[in-house]
This record gives sequence, C-alpha cells and structure tokens, in this order.
Amino acid sequence: MDKPRVQRLRTRHLEPFATDADGGKLPGGVLSLRRGLRLLELLGEGEGGWSLADLARQLDVNKAIALRLLDELRHAAYVYRDDTSETYHLTYKLSNLGLRKLSQTRVLDQTNGVLRELANETGELVRLAVVEPEQRLTWVLAFTGARRSLHIDPNYRLSIGYNTHAAGKAWLAQLPIDQVWPILLREGLEPLTPHTKTDRLAIEADLKQCQMRGFATSDEENELGVRAIAAPISIVKLTGERHCVGVVSVAAPTSRMTQPELEGHAPLLKATVARLGDIWPMDDKSQSIPPIYMNAH
Repeated sequence: MDKPRVQRLRTRHLEPFATDADGGKLPGGVLSLRRGLRLLELLGEGEGGWSLADLARQLDVNKAIALRLLDELRHAAYVYRDDTSETYHLTYKLSNLGLRKLSQTRVLDQTNGVLRELANETGELVRLAVVEPEQRLTWVLAFTGARRSLHIDPNYRLSIGYNTHAAGKAWLAQLPIDQVWPILLREGLEPLTPHTKTDRLAIEADLKQCQMRGFATSDEENELGVRAIAAPISIVKLTGERHCVGVVSVAAPTSRMTQPELEGHAPLLKATVARLGDIWPMDDKSQSIPPIYMNAH
C-alpha cells in the first residue's frame, strides 16, 4: 500500500490490552486472543484490504507476530489473503455468525420493513443499534433512502461514540447518571471533531435535552460533514418497567440538510421507534437489560 492505513477514529473504542485490570501481564494465550479479536475489528473497517505491515503497526507488534495471528484466522476461515494486492480481508464467515444471531432473536423479521420505510420517507441513512446486556450499543442494520443520489456509506463508522453520536446519546439518556459516567470513561471522551462535547456539564445538559425532546442530536460531533438524530426503542415488561432495547438514528450530509431540517424528521423517527417497541421480540437478552430511569438526569 502507498501509505499506512492509520486513522485516529479507527481504534477509538479498542482499549489497550497489554495488561489486565490489576496492571499485571496477561497470559500469552489471552493476549493472543485479544490481538486476534482486534485484527478482526480492524479488517472490518474501511473499503479495501490491509497489508501485513499496516496491521502489525496498528497492533504495535512485529510482522512475524501479526503473520502468525493472521495465519490462524485464515486457517479458521475468518480471513483470506489476496495474493495479487498482498492484502488481508474478512471472509463472510463472521457476518454469517452475526446474521445467525439476528435471526435467532427475530430482530430482522420484526424491524426490516419499518426501518426501510423510515429510510425511504427521509431519503437518508437509517441505522439500528441494539443494547447489549453488558452496557454496550452495537450497530446491526442499516438502510439508505432510495431517492438520493448521494449516500452516506452505511458502514462509515462501525463503532458508536457514546458522547459524540446521536445514537449513543439517545441510549445514555435512558440510564441513571451513576451508570452513564462509568460507560463514558470506559469508552473515552477524546474529541473527534471541533464540535465534540467532552465537558461533563455540557454532556449532561445534552442528555437532559434528549430526555425532554424524546430524541438526541449530533451536529458534526462524530464526523465532520455528517449530522444525525436518534431516538430510543423501549419495551414494557410484564412488571410494567420500561427498558431501552435499541436505538434508531437518521444521518444526513451537512451539504444536503440543515440541523433544523433534519430535526423536522423527529416526529417520524419517534413514531418509528414506538412501532418497533410494540413489535420488539421479547427474549432473555432483552429481559436482562436494566430498566429506564426517565428522571435520572
């Protein structure tokens, strides 16, 4: 490759793994596993493949170590090597595992039509993130409006910045404040653009506004040239408690839509998440998610 494939946003949510939580050295097998998982995450980023040198540089290891890890992933059929370009790529095996998981939870069956309708109505990128039991938010589906010639890449950012992305804010606004800050400190608060909020008071004011309006906003806070709104999906358990199980976001290029114009889609977005909440599949995973604290902030 002509230049290193190094991007500061790419590894934002990949924490250092040289030591364990107590500061001691990790066993060799655990360290190798973590490096292998990081390789999979890196290979899932970007449009093209990665060279051995670039991957080794991202892992901060020599090429011999990176090559051994890649050989194991190739043997397990998660990675393949393009001999012409001498770059490494993910196979479809990993995506098949994800699709299998989505199929098991019936999320695909329940949400596809509703989200596609929102994308066509707004003409913009619509994405669904689900809440994981261990207090994480993960993208699972994306749809782009059919009537636009210019689209945001549905995979333009695989990680979710909880203080920068509208989806992250929409989720955090559903949690008690004593749960919000451990999550933010775990994921990091470094500014991604000049518009990123990192001040505690500013972040908490943002979350409070989200609670009052029913949706969150991000105006070039996560990516220059992109603004978004997002709203939480909540379900009601038999106990009467309301739980946030996911978030839907609508993102648009700043060159096409002003923030007030994008926020004009908020009623449609909120109607969409209300529909999803009514049809959301109830399973053990959603039952294990903590309840919403609407007056937490």
